[in-house]
Amino acid sequence: MVVESSAMIIHWNPDPVALSIDFLNVHIHWYGICFATGFFLAYLISRVLCRKKGYPVDKLDTLLLVMFTGTVLGARICHVVFYQPQYFLEHPVEILYIWQGGLASHGGVVGAALAFAWFCYKNREFSPLWMLDHMSIAFGVGAACIRLGNFMNSEIVGIPTDGTYGIVFDRLGSQPLHPVMLYESFSYLMCSLLALILYRFRFGNRPGFIFGTYIAMAFTLRMLLEVVKSGQAEYEVELNNYLSQYVSLPFTVSVGMLLSIPFIMIGIGFIVYGIRHYDPDSEVPVSQDVKQS
Repeated sequence: MVVESSAMIIHWNPDPVALSIDFLNVHIHWYGICFATGFFLAYLISRVLCRKKGYPVDKLDTLLLVMFTGTVLGARICHVVFYQPQYFLEHPVEILYIWQGGLASHGGVVGAALAFAWFCYKNREFSPLWMLDHMSIAFGVGAACIRLGNFMNSEIVGIPTDGTYGIVFDRLGSQPLHPVMLYESFSYLMCSLLALILYRFRFGNRPGFIFGTYIAMAFTLRMLLEVVKSGQAEYEVELNNYLSQYVSLPFTVSVGMLLSIPFIMIGIGFIVYGIRHYDPDSEVPVSQDVKQS
């Protein structure tokens, strides 16, 4: 990493491979380390909160596994369908090559949600809304780590800056760019901090409110940051050419923006539900619930 003194410009060109074991032909990438670290930290936070509630924390090992699998599968399917459909229609075998990159966060959320729903269906002692509210504190930590992995890979970069600041990703050229993956990483941490503040102020008694706030805020910030993000989908130029016939916008519409809208609406729905429903026993440990019944 090199910092230019004449301007706030950083040259960035790390090796995406963190560790190589040549005689085994094994290469451990920074992205994989960040991805796994994010899930592990989220798991530890969830474990602490579930222990306070009295839930069987040993079952969280299964939750970690199924959500990890669901996230990867959902993220890959979303990338294939929404970002590079034409390419993968021509190269269907490469859909399996996830080590080459290509994971879409919106699909990862859907995959994780389906895995979470399956887990709660199989383990009825866990309250889905309680879990979603309290795990929101952990979600942003995991998402932030994943975006740091993108930073190590010099991928999902932003549009060029005015040249007085930014990061020059040497693998991509000599122009200073917005490090949008770092912006996203910070924004997800702020969403988790907000969820923690709401938890401390007893908003956990409003089922779904904390989760809805997290989702609405996270995807609103994601939508705003898409303005300074470089194009990700192979057909975004055609999409904007089509839209320009009907409306003039000061920014480029991205697939990421469009995919964020449903999540914002879902978040608002959870917020409304939480406002209308109050559960004074939400924070009561499970053991006490059983005694009271």
